[in-house]
Amino acid sequence: MASERDFGPNQLTQWLGLEPRQFRRAQARGLIPPPDIDDERWSLTLAKTVPDRLEEIAAALGGGQSAVSAPAPRAGRTSAGSRNAVNGRVFGPIQLAKWLGLENWQVPRGVQLGVIPPPDVDDKRWAEASVTTLPERVEEIRSAVGDHPGHGSIKAAEYLAERTKKDVERVDVQTLAAQGLLHPVAEFKGHPMYSLESLDTLPEEQIAAVVRRRHAWIETSLTPQEAATLLGWPVGKFEVTAERRGLTAGPLGRFPRADVEGLRT
Repeated sequence: MASERDFGPNQLTQWLGLEPRQFRRAQARGLIPPPDIDDERWSLTLAKTVPDRLEEIAAALGGGQSAVSAPAPRAGRTSAGSRNAVNGRVFGPIQLAKWLGLENWQVPRGVQLGVIPPPDVDDKRWAEASVTTLPERVEEIRSAVGDHPGHGSIKAAEYLAERTKKDVERVDVQTLAAQGLLHPVAEFKGHPMYSLESLDTLPEEQIAAVVRRRHAWIETSLTPQEAATLLGWPVGKFEVTAERRGLTAGPLGRFPRADVEGLRT
């Protein structure tokens, strides 16, 4: 059976009719839900919740409905999409960061947050004419992007575990994000990044509740291998039988113990 269609960041951006910068800004502000497939892709079910909110997203980004219309071709490109014609100096991300006195990560973060314009040369570099006003806005940029790149879900779990002295795992961070309790500040290679401020201000009881629910689920559920062992079956027989009987895996790919035991009949 074919799996449900899913979307990577670029596919979802195009599907929603957004410009890449608009999508990144909306995601950084929590207007786009976090990916629900391997922390990097959106299921069709989740993606379907966004189109009805495009007007809300446009308003939050400071534009009208036109702000979420189909992206127009970039000016200055040939029909073959070749390199823009550029006069004068150009900057790559690292060169631009050095020129502005910023950390390397602060430039792409600034682009994601809309305080630095997107690259206008081959979608990778900046023409000098497009960044001439940035030196006088460095403090504004620093204020917007912060002084720490943030943590991905694995590091965020480690950070929260150290802060709370609880057994926090990556899946707990993903659950907190899915519940709307934790919002990414930006992304790195398609993965959400969480600011230290958001991790520090997250109430400990909310973290503990998610950890408790995970532990409770683990205690009352089984992995496919555990289920097969309980039934005395090969894993393949368990998986085929479970599918035929309409038994599907829950969180962490585990099955309710009571449902597994019911397969004996």
